[in-house]
Order: sequence, then structure tokens, then C-alpha cells
Amino acid sequence: MLLLDSFIFISGACCGSFITCMAERLSDTHSLYTTQRSICPKCRHQLRFWQLIPVLGVLLQRGRCFDCRSRINLRSTWIELIFGCLVLLNWQAPLTTSAPLLLGYAVLLFNSLTDHDHFSVFPITLVAPAIIGVWIHPLIWSVPLFILIGLLISLYLIAWQTKKFGAGDVDILVLLTCLATPNLVFNSLILASAAALTIFIIQPQRRQLPFVPFLTWAFILTTQLV
Repeated sequence: MLLLDSFIFISGACCGSFITCMAERLSDTHSLYTTQRSICPKCRHQLRFWQLIPVLGVLLQRGRCFDCRSRINLRSTWIELIFGCLVLLNWQAPLTTSAPLLLGYAVLLFNSLTDHDHFSVFPITLVAPAIIGVWIHPLIWSVPLFILIGLLISLYLIAWQTKKFGAGDVDILVLLTCLATPNLVFNSLILASAAALTIFIIQPQRRQLPFVPFLTWAFILTTQLV
């Protein structure tokens, strides 16, 4: 059992590494389709295969590039750990529950990184998990769902008419609606808004804040703790 759990975790960590790699290449305007391995952002040296091993690669280098000794950004390692844990926690659930949720987590983490780096969300990445989510768990028409749809329409109108809210953030909320119940979506939005407001209070000099990361972590917490 321990061997199987280790394999599941490593598989999830590899997916997390891939998610981070694709997001960083888009952020740096590099091509997604390349056979070349990643490079160190400081010394530009192409990384060896063992340096790219999820989690273990950073540990083997003791947190510093093997060639130039500059400190390694641990963001990829955290994503690897988090997605590895998410896969490990959910792989025994029914496929109809785990598949759309894990795919949704992957897409959310990817767009969190791109939103954090250059305030961009890629709606095309949201289509597959949204369709799978609605196909496996059709929407149940209820008062909370109608309220949520009304909220989404209002937020789209605000996004189109002002610069205070991004349409990409609303796209993410639409994805959450396809993956979870209205109550979970509302809880995620409230938790994310509270966290973002706290950042603005702590750092009043900030004029802009990527909201997708807050929605992502709030959704992960609410769906994993229920």
C-alpha cells in the first residue's frame, strides 16, 4: 500500500511540475512545444534530468542551482507537493468525483500562476473540466443556483464596464459552478474575497491584485474540507 501511495503521489507531483513549467513558459513568452529541457533563469544553463525530478531535484541541490549557486524559486516545488497531495487524497474516490475535480484543480493552479505573473487567464483551458463536470454532475436548478447565475451575470457586466474586476475571474467562477454546488462556490468566493481584502488592508499601497490564486486556494480548501 505504501508503494502504491508513493507512486500516486509521485505521479501527482510530476503533473504539478508540468503545470508550473507550462505556466512559466507562457509567462516568459516561450514556446510550449519544445524538446529542450528547462533552464536556470539566472545562469541560463540547461538543467540536467536529475535537477528536474519533482521535489527531490531541489533537495539534491539544497535549494540552490547546481551550476551558479543562486537560490531556486520554490514555487514549482510547492505546486508539486500540493498537487501530489491532492491526487493522493482523491485517487480512491469514485472516478466520477475525482476526475473532474482533479482536472479542475490542475487548470485552476495553472491559471493562478499565469494570473499571478501577468494578470492573464486562459479561458480555453477551462472548457474541458467545465464540460466534464457538467456532464458527470448535471446542474440542479435551484434558488441558490439562480442566485449564483445572477451574480455571475452581474460580475460580467461590471468587468466589461469597469477595470475594477477582470472577466477572467468570472470565467473561473463559471468553472467552479460547473464543478461544485452553489454553496461551495459561494463559500469559496467569500473566503477568497476575505483573504484578498486582508492583503489590501495589510498592503494599502497595492493597486492591483491577482484574484485567481485566492479563488483557487479557497476552492481547494472548501472542497477538501467538506
